[in-house]
Amino acid sequence: MTLAHRKEVLDDHMRDSNWKKLVGIVKLLLKKHRRAVQGVSDTQGPYEELTKSLDLANVQKWKKAAEQAAHERGSLLDIYQLKMDKAPTMAEIRLRLTENELSTNGRTGSVAWLIEGINIENAQDALRASIRQLPEHPTASQRTVIEEKRQKLTSRINKFNSAAMVMTNGMELEGGEGVPQDDPELCLEEADGDNFLRTEDAEGDCILDMEGEADSPAEVAEVWMPSLAASDTIMDDVIMALRQKELELRKGQANDCLEKLRQALGDRSVVFREKIHSNKSIYHQGTRSKKELLTITLSINKQARGYRRSRAAMQRLGADLDTLALYQPLRAQDLGGSYALTWFWRINNAEDSQKNEWMDEFYRVNWLKAKARYDRWNEELTLVQHEMFWTVSWFRTQEARWRARADESTKDGHKAYAEKQASMWAEFSAEGLKNFQGKIIVTH
Repeated sequence: MTLAHRKEVLDDHMRDSNWKKLVGIVKLLLKKHRRAVQGVSDTQGPYEELTKSLDLANVQKWKKAAEQAAHERGSLLDIYQLKMDKAPTMAEIRLRLTENELSTNGRTGSVAWLIEGINIENAQDALRASIRQLPEHPTASQRTVIEEKRQKLTSRINKFNSAAMVMTNGMELEGGEGVPQDDPELCLEEADGDNFLRTEDAEGDCILDMEGEADSPAEVAEVWMPSLAASDTIMDDVIMALRQKELELRKGQANDCLEKLRQALGDRSVVFREKIHSNKSIYHQGTRSKKELLTITLSINKQARGYRRSRAAMQRLGADLDTLALYQPLRAQDLGGSYALTWFWRINNAEDSQKNEWMDEFYRVNWLKAKARYDRWNEELTLVQHEMFWTVSWFRTQEARWRARADESTKDGHKAYAEKQASMWAEFSAEGLKNFQGKIIVTH
């Protein structure tokens, strides 16, 4: 293929592609219009219902802030993020410990090892949740997925426990108590009927062994963390240093869990207020809201279980009374819909008069996002309606140009071709007006 031939082929393909787009532009705009109308319908109801349920003064203040952010942009767009002072996260504590990490014997890597242990515990919890969600008679494919997850997790646990022997100078950290059972009240939404209490599959094989045997499956196998060592064990300086680092990381883990727990509880409150309990809501009977609520509830239970693991580890690590007073026991009833906010809403030592600040923040951010979604689809609908008018106007312009060329033509062949082109563009224009009727916005 010569260079000229290659250029002609590419030009031919590009012209053909552009022509197909031009011929199908009416159908495309109709499709975009239907999507924009549906978007407006889906976002207008929740936005208006949430607006009616909130204090008018707050709504006016948030609206003014949104308009200013849209005009000036920059850092003002941070209004769409939560503005709450947060306790140190596990990532921040990990960074601080890693920067200061240099034990008396020059060994490093203990922080990363402890983080891996915490991650393994989280993976065990996720695997137990997956098992609880199995139907009463799981299929071969479902059982295969569980077994593959077990094998991968077992490999991680064995590798971690092998490293534990090095980190602790050969001291075994087996506690002998096994993995504590998950509270059934924090697992009921995951189970199908009585599935949480079922520990055997259809063939009688154990699916969830909570006894902590040596050959226990991965989801209940012991992870040799420093907090697992018995309190009466004689410990050297290396073990004490590891326990102190784990205590700091457990505080970060607890802070992370409480942060996500507050966010999930706030999201659940918004869903109830906007979609479930609203008297004028048209969404409360739909399965979409129920599914969204179930997803949030599962997240709440997951973070609650994570917090309980971190607090239990802090107790085994000998946390002082002030620390345990700050990180109080988390009960299942603390996660209910009571109007009296529980202790973890004030984990950052906020005053009682500020305990509703979190809920105000959630409603502010959710209202701003609901307004942004509605405004976006409303703008999209307006643009599509204008595009319809611009398309018809362009067809008419092409028709007028070819009419003028036909009038200026001196040869019959040229005149006939120009008339044919003008007729084609006139048909495009008529087809557009017919399909866009009642949808188009006429501008001058």
